[in-house]
Amino acid sequence: MDLTPLIVSFATFFGIYLILALSMNLEYGLTGLPNFGKVFFYSVGAYASAFIVSRLMLALGGVQLVPWSAEAAVFREQLARSEPWTAMSLFVLSLLIAAGAGALLGYLLAYPALRVRDVYLALVLLVVAEIARTYVRATPAFIGGPHGLGGVPNPFSFIPHAGARGLVYAGLVLLLAAGTYVLVERMSHSPYGRLMKAVRDDELAAQVLGKRTHQVKAQVMAVGSALAAVAGVLYAFFTEFVGTEDFGSDLTFTVLLMVILGGAGNHRGVVFGTLIMTAIDRFTRPSFLSLLGLSFRVDINYARHAFIGLLLVLMIIYRPQGLFPEGRVRTVAREEVAKLGVSS
Repeated sequence: MDLTPLIVSFATFFGIYLILALSMNLEYGLTGLPNFGKVFFYSVGAYASAFIVSRLMLALGGVQLVPWSAEAAVFREQLARSEPWTAMSLFVLSLLIAAGAGALLGYLLAYPALRVRDVYLALVLLVVAEIARTYVRATPAFIGGPHGLGGVPNPFSFIPHAGARGLVYAGLVLLLAAGTYVLVERMSHSPYGRLMKAVRDDELAAQVLGKRTHQVKAQVMAVGSALAAVAGVLYAFFTEFVGTEDFGSDLTFTVLLMVILGGAGNHRGVVFGTLIMTAIDRFTRPSFLSLLGLSFRVDINYARHAFIGLLLVLMIIYRPQGLFPEGRVRTVAREEVAKLGVSS
């Protein structure tokens, strides 16, 4: 049995989920922002990439087709195979535009959303995500309404073997996830990281000390939303299809569980939590279980969602600090002081 498709799927989704989880940890774990609208910014990246690619590839090919039609999808796949630099350029362009759109939306939504606190902030962002999904579903001009849009070509479509193409793309996703890890680590273990934790632990005290806490929250939301949008682009180009049903609110809570399971505020723990949840998510799907000869009379997807919800509740009640609790902020100044203390 060829395990390459399984390896590619697991590695790619692990990288995508890790980017989402690290962005959530930056917002919730370090700054105390319960962003229950995380899936909205994830969908922004997917919608933006589908919209850009579907229109620009038809324009570059000089054809007049309905962007979400089957004929247009086939044309885009053929163009991507015959002109690889075009496909890769559009992929990079989608990443840049989606990151910019995600950052802008995150920054703009932060100010009205931050007028409320805690659970109300979470509910506001959750409602925004559901409204956006419903609107896109009811508006065919974006991605074809409820039918979705296919033919978002893999940037490596010129590689003839599907397994090799998938492995190269998975490697790219893991590379971007590693870059995201380095970014959030450097942000966290810096003076700005201490400021984020100060806003999370005692916002009033931070304000008394002259810190613009609302501006800090908006900035963190912008960075986290940009990362989520990048993850959405990676998802769209991997599945080569974008539909509104892929962006339900359950994904937000799965990502939140990755953060809580690993340890909020601890990026290394989040990597471990993401690995566990990716395994649960991918290896309990009917397509994988059918490979093992297992079948169920009920939809196993509902059982998976119920298990994830139960695990989230149990972690919040019995292990809120996660498997790997948050450590101290490591800055250059702190490390130098520690060295002087040891040497003395």
